[in-house]
Amino acid sequence: MNAAAVFVAGYSPADRARIDFAWNGKHADQFVDAHQQMRWDVVSYCLSAPGSAPSELLQHLFLADAAWTREAWGSPQHFGALAALLLQRGGEAVIETFASGLNASFDTFGACHEMTLSPELAARLAVVAQEKAAIATDDRMRKCLENAVELFAKLQKGTAQQGWAVVASGTPVRNVRVVWPRWYHKLLRTLSAWVKRAT
Repeated sequence: MNAAAVFVAGYSPADRARIDFAWNGKHADQFVDAHQQMRWDVVSYCLSAPGSAPSELLQHLFLADAAWTREAWGSPQHFGALAALLLQRGGEAVIETFASGLNASFDTFGACHEMTLSPELAARLAVVAQEKAAIATDDRMRKCLENAVELFAKLQKGTAQQGWAVVASGTPVRNVRVVWPRWYHKLLRTLSAWVKRAT
């Protein structure tokens, strides 16, 4: 039995510190997460032996990778598959954990659109997420749950991946330009007109 299998078989909340996001506070080529390799070995094992992973461990892995994604400025290739396994194993009980990770960053949001769930499970989870959103007292969690409802509806219809693309690590990129949102252009026009009137 390999180290990841042993870890999964004996997992308890006391072991969470060994897989939590342990960032050095730096970005780009200086970015280091001391627990990344251990966590990803455990994720890999869980994905290869899905029945072995307890729901609590999957929640911890998912949230740690969501935290990683915020600071790494990208998501691990397995994030969508991990999200799907979390929901398949945890069901309604992990809706809020999933909603938090889904909304952790643009990259987690996009990666979760790559998930594959049965239409039946997606429909059931959408109902539960909607019910929880309706009674949520925390505005942030309500918004997270509402976004989850939208995603589950797309997964149910098979349209979640439309409009999303995955760029493999190491892909050369050229001719990149920043596309500013409309409100930014409107603000610049307003400021420019104000400056002209003032001078």
